[in-house]
Amino acid sequence: MSAPAGWYPDPTGVTGVSGERWWDGTQWTAYERAAPYAPAGMWPKVQVDTNTVWVWLVIAVTALPYATLFLVDGGGYLHGVLQSGSSAAVSGMIQWQLQTLAVSMLGWVAMGAGIVFSWLDWRELRRRGVPAPFHWAWSFFALLGGGAAVYMIGRAVVLRRRTVSGGWPPLWVWIGVTVIG
Repeated sequence: MSAPAGWYPDPTGVTGVSGERWWDGTQWTAYERAAPYAPAGMWPKVQVDTNTVWVWLVIAVTALPYATLFLVDGGGYLHGVLQSGSSAAVSGMIQWQLQTLAVSMLGWVAMGAGIVFSWLDWRELRRRGVPAPFHWAWSFFALLGGGAAVYMIGRAVVLRRRTVSGGWPPLWVWIGVTVIG
């Protein structure tokens, strides 16, 4: 039984390394063509180090808002509210609101730094030869409350598909930091 008619890699090698020749079901014909390109997303895996300093900084700034929560003195707020003197209560509430504002501002700075570090990570991966790394612009989802989740997960999946080493260690560390936080 013979293979069905169609385009197959040229067994003679006459058309070149990537050429194809028409098989009519019984014999090779004189018809030749260049082999088609691989479909989008079909990248050859490259051997490259995917651990950049920038991805670890993304993880570090992800942990920053969790650490700053310890700066808010919730007990001071309650103590100020429960005191009988109105000036002490107002002072306690103002102090608590300023602390909360400072923590919120640190969170926004951390999100901005995470976006910048994602861009630097993407740029470094491209420089190292990773074909089409996960785009850094996905890190803007942090502004919608998603944190670094979209960038970290997407980065790991794309690096797993396009590199030999993959990109799982930073993802697992990020998951650990997020769970502990």
